[in-house]
Amino acid sequence: MHEHYKYNILGSQITLEVPISTFFLAFVGALTLMAYASSLGRFLLSITVGSGVPLKRFKAAKGTTYAIVTGCTSGIGLEFARQLAAEGFGLILVGRRQNALDDLARELEAAHKIRALSVVADAADPSDLHAAVKRIADVARTVDTGVLINNVGASHDMPVDFHETDPAEIDNIVQTNIAWTLQLTRAVMPLLVARSTPGTAPQSLCMTIGSLSGRIPSPMLAAYSCTKGGLRTWNTALAAEVQSKGVVCTMVFPAFVVSNMSKIRKPSLTVPTAQTFVKSTLGAIGAERGAQGRMYESTPYPAHAVMDYAISFGGHLAENFAVGFVHSMHVKIRKRALKKKQRELAAKTE
Repeated sequence: MHEHYKYNILGSQITLEVPISTFFLAFVGALTLMAYASSLGRFLLSITVGSGVPLKRFKAAKGTTYAIVTGCTSGIGLEFARQLAAEGFGLILVGRRQNALDDLARELEAAHKIRALSVVADAADPSDLHAAVKRIADVARTVDTGVLINNVGASHDMPVDFHETDPAEIDNIVQTNIAWTLQLTRAVMPLLVARSTPGTAPQSLCMTIGSLSGRIPSPMLAAYSCTKGGLRTWNTALAAEVQSKGVVCTMVFPAFVVSNMSKIRKPSLTVPTAQTFVKSTLGAIGAERGAQGRMYESTPYPAHAVMDYAISFGGHLAENFAVGFVHSMHVKIRKRALKKKQRELAAKTE
């Protein structure tokens, strides 16, 4: 005979064919499934039809708006300079070599009929930090500066265990990625705030190029991973401070991109060219995409967004797996890099 379950609820007796706990568990399961389905649906929409704040929002109605781009003579920084110039922004180019800056300025001015200014500065030189930042800010004050692209960065020569890392390499990474970025942003932010109107649509942009190594702890790139992770908390705090003042602060999370830093020369689905990556980034300003649920962060390139989202979707198990996978990958990269160095050394001694 089938068992029934009787319950007295609010003075009324009800009879159920299954325990009430089964209904509760089914309800919780349905809510959980709906939450995951909603999250996945929002993610798919974000990487297919979703868009962020239009780039033109940061241009003044009259005159030329300028963008500061650091590390602009190669890789991702070079593409930011080119694509911003193509959109009609004037440029304040920041780099270490005057001749490279001059060549780029001539290229952009000829191709896009814009004005490009340049400031020589070495982000890795602590002795020149404050003077260099002042030089950039002084130039920025002479024009309508509405965009700051914190692109310059430093990483390890090759993957290496932290306890074997050259102390000078650690200093270089921390100086370039942390000290330089914070001090330059501190000097330029008052200009971005001053040209914006509180309580209205955003009018200025501060974009910092991070790394998925700051999202997923990266063994054998520990110092680099530390700096990018630290920039995450800084960017979120800064963004919360200036959002109401009309300034968008966003941190962008790429994985590997074809560049001198990554030492990858051949693009693929998961390793875009700098041109492709920057196009995705400027087309999704402020859009979370793969960084779903993380305020003021964005993983704009679709393949990278899938990686980021999958780790968040999978929770701690996925994160732990990712850390192990990255560690294994870096061990292999180091072995290849050491063999290459040995071949180069042997060739020199022949």
